[in-house]
Amino acid sequence: MKTRFGPQKIMFPCPVSLVVTGTMEEANIVTIAWVSLLTSKPPTLGISVGNRGFSGEAIKKNRHFTVNIASTGIMTQADFCGITSGHDTDKFSECGLTKLPSDFIESPIIKECPLNLECRLTSHQMIGRTNHFAGEILQTHIDTDKLKDTGDVSSIDISAFSPLIYIGGVREYRKIGEKAGDAYQIGKKLKDRGRQS
Repeated sequence: MKTRFGPQKIMFPCPVSLVVTGTMEEANIVTIAWVSLLTSKPPTLGISVGNRGFSGEAIKKNRHFTVNIASTGIMTQADFCGITSGHDTDKFSECGLTKLPSDFIESPIIKECPLNLECRLTSHQMIGRTNHFAGEILQTHIDTDKLKDTGDVSSIDISAFSPLIYIGGVREYRKIGEKAGDAYQIGKKLKDRGRQS
């Protein structure tokens, strides 16, 4: 049996992301959970930003932004940046977050986030009342102490990383639990079984 609710904005899990626009001198943070990889070549992600604040306009004007994946250790700061307007608040100083310069764009990254992505805006459109931005990833920054092998981007230690997860619809923050299986591997059991029959 299924219970029907009609159209709802519920999706999970979603990584809590602190999106930074502006410059080292004057930057704003907006917290969003609507982030997704769009394509791998070139590496491009999509973000959705409401049109009530000024972050969407800043992204359109500057043509770049950073996406900084929050850890559970900065949950309070991440929530604050999502419920506070940057019109009258310097969120960096209010939260004690640290700006670091990006390699290729003017928008800074956040030191306290273990994963930072520098993005160049490639397209924009409005769907309903929401700005949808596609940004090509120009640089990836990962905390060195969160890597098991500094030469392998896939060696991220997720337990040490402890990404903050948002559960849409329920409005909860969660932690990632234990590993359930290896992607691109576990399904081979069924694939191999199909070949044998």
